[in-house]
Amino acid sequence: MTKHCLALSRRALLAAPALALAAAAPINTPGDKLNDALDTGDFVDPGFTAAFDRVPDFARRVVRPQLPLPLNDPGFEWNAGFIHATRSPGVPDYVKPNRPIPAFSWLSSERAVYPNGDAIAAAGYSPFSIEHNALVITAAQTPPAMRKLIPPPFANDYVSGAINSYPFSQTYGYFELRGRVPAGQGLWPAFWLMPVDMSWPPELDVMEVLGQRPTRIFTTVHSRRLDKGTWIGTGTDMADLSLDDHLFGVDWGPERIRFYVDRRLVFSQPTPADCHKPFYIIANLAVGGPTSWPGAPDASTKFPAHFRIAAIRVWQRKQYRSAGQLG
Repeated sequence: MTKHCLALSRRALLAAPALALAAAAPINTPGDKLNDALDTGDFVDPGFTAAFDRVPDFARRVVRPQLPLPLNDPGFEWNAGFIHATRSPGVPDYVKPNRPIPAFSWLSSERAVYPNGDAIAAAGYSPFSIEHNALVITAAQTPPAMRKLIPPPFANDYVSGAINSYPFSQTYGYFELRGRVPAGQGLWPAFWLMPVDMSWPPELDVMEVLGQRPTRIFTTVHSRRLDKGTWIGTGTDMADLSLDDHLFGVDWGPERIRFYVDRRLVFSQPTPADCHKPFYIIANLAVGGPTSWPGAPDASTKFPAHFRIAAIRVWQRKQYRSAGQLG
């Protein structure tokens, strides 16, 4: 079977941006204070809930741009891997109409690939499992059955997992993942939102953790409409996030974006002008390479490594709907 892959460079961040992230002011919206409790009083029920008692039946089809659909659409299904139109040199577009399968996503600074549903079926190997009613994304050395499907020049050191909800999405609301991140040099779990129209930026990074420092979370807004640059974010120190489940959330509204850990405010920004359209959900576990933000694994990194996702939930707010902004 012909094989096809995607290489992306969007998250090929280096150490210098990491230092800049840590220097950003945490609260940048009037009336908000660090550690404010999340207000859930006007959440609209029922919201969207993804609880995991079995591995999702991942979509297996040619990936093409689609119009946004609501998260609570009866036809909702998860995709494995990434969906994005950005090109890397010498690599065809992922959304090419006649894309052959199976397919892998790959970020060119990293050492793990992400199989889609077709590649998982073809290899008979999945980076996803269920343990204690949680979806577990496992990063492990590439098994032979998967390795033979991965063409050069894509990395074949490790296979890991990404899930995304494209094109099922929402404009504004509170998005939350409950889970436990892995510790270890070079590991890079993330929970983030991207626009369905496949533009970039914008992007909302609700949670990024570098495995060598699981006591710090990074939260970031990417946008072309910031006063300076195309991203602003902060790093927040806290208890070791690899020891237990935690709540990672973003309250995204028409005027401000607030980021929370365990429903306590850690970062806020005014909503940029390009963040007023449907965004879809992504969660993944990356394995860094030598030039990536977390760096590459070393002898201390334990594989297989696991990112546990107990649930992903989304609510709309009445105030966002009353402002004429429907999700």
